[in-house]
Amino acid sequence: MKLELRKIFETAESEDRGLSAREIAAVINSIPAEERMARTEILAAVNGPNGADSPETRDLIAETLNHMESRAIDAREDCARHDREAEVRALAERAGNVLMPGNTMRDDSELFRALMPSMNEYRALTAEGTPGAGGYTVPEKVSAQYADILKAQSTFLRALPAANVLTFNSDMLQVPQLTESDGEDYVAEGAELPEGTMTWSSLSFPAKKIGRIQWASSEILEDSALDLRNIIGQNLLRDASLRFDADAFNGGLTDRVKGILAQGTVTSLEAGKATVTYDDVADACARVEAMNGSPSVVWASTDMGAALRKEKASGSGEYQGGSPTGSPASTAWGLPVMVSGFLPAKTVVVADASRLFVGIRRNATIKISEDARFTSDQVGFKLTMRVAGVGVAEASSVQVIKAVD
Repeated sequence: MKLELRKIFETAESEDRGLSAREIAAVINSIPAEERMARTEILAAVNGPNGADSPETRDLIAETLNHMESRAIDAREDCARHDREAEVRALAERAGNVLMPGNTMRDDSELFRALMPSMNEYRALTAEGTPGAGGYTVPEKVSAQYADILKAQSTFLRALPAANVLTFNSDMLQVPQLTESDGEDYVAEGAELPEGTMTWSSLSFPAKKIGRIQWASSEILEDSALDLRNIIGQNLLRDASLRFDADAFNGGLTDRVKGILAQGTVTSLEAGKATVTYDDVADACARVEAMNGSPSVVWASTDMGAALRKEKASGSGEYQGGSPTGSPASTAWGLPVMVSGFLPAKTVVVADASRLFVGIRRNATIKISEDARFTSDQVGFKLTMRVAGVGVAEASSVQVIKAVD
């Protein structure tokens, strides 16, 4: 092609004439369409209203050249892919086509796609998820569903407002906290306003990982009458929620996840009072409200949850929580009463959940691998999540009531 173009120019020069319309068309058609388009865009930018030396024009030219370079890279990859496809086809033909899929309903290109993905298909796969993580087998939608299930199963998280479950993207989350503010006062007309002070600190949320792996043989997954894949996944999520609940209630100030019992205000009942009553819950609500809080949830240990349901009105013998033949009350003055086996015995907590914060670094995700134990034909189910917290804005927002043992 280059020789033919040179011949056209030399002929016109030797005859001391310009190029004819046919010769000009031949020259233009010899330039690749994408290159012609790029040149047109560059000329349009140079001759545009901004001029040749403006930053806008230079940026547009740079963008056009980058696009051309990207197209050239794609073209080289396509050539390399075609070479690899030709090599594989030749190998398959030498093997009597035993390596090629046998579905005769598809054309030859579709058959080859079933044997080896193109580079474009591979890029699409890695854009959805890394090959080591399963690619399309672990879509984002699954993770979102699992996060919802985890929250539904967690007694602690169910009581928190959605806005108080904080997501973050590093190993530590700092939530600024105003701990003290003063300076407001009455001011006489024309007098200077008093200067106020504010003291700030922060709630720290270091991310901690919860993880577990479960193995199952391919035979039991194939032969079981139950949907074991789903059951294994649900069980992993249930165990993760139980692990988090245990720490959210009982974690010490130096533990990986701080709990609310260590950060709240503890009130021990007088000697001889072995159960927490509705009167004690009412007193705790008043203590939360005294610091401008709004009680929103009651958590009870197993024994105290039962005691509240069985509490009887003095003199009448009637159950405060409702008739045993009806539905037992699940609220106290409109607050949900939630029972948790992770609270210590003889413990009830009244809290303003809007003052509690939990950090989520990574939602609970379950990934499945059929390759990790390839030689023993086992399938692995892996759950991981990273959580942080719990943070309590002020101790008065969590009132812990302890009955005498």
